[in-house]
Amino acid sequence: MNGTITSESQVSLQRALRTLNGIRERYQLGRYAHPDLPFFRVQVVVDGGDVAWINATIETLEKVIAAVASEEVAAEAQARRDA
Repeated sequence: MNGTITSESQVSLQRALRTLNGIRERYQLGRYAHPDLPFFRVQVVVDGGDVAWINATIETLEKVIAAVASEEVAAEAQARRDA
């Protein structure tokens, strides 16, 4: 993204990642404690701030994925032109 993520966005992303890491850790601990269960449900409590952070993470990842995809398409088009 060429440095377009602001420091405020970075803080939001870091908070979202902490929230998501906490969810993943709860899941992993539960699966470890109950390996015989085919499915395991994790319940977490999130507030509006957590959801905002998660949304910020999703939106940023979507932008990065779209930018990478655009770069790949442009590189492939350039390679075809050069061939």
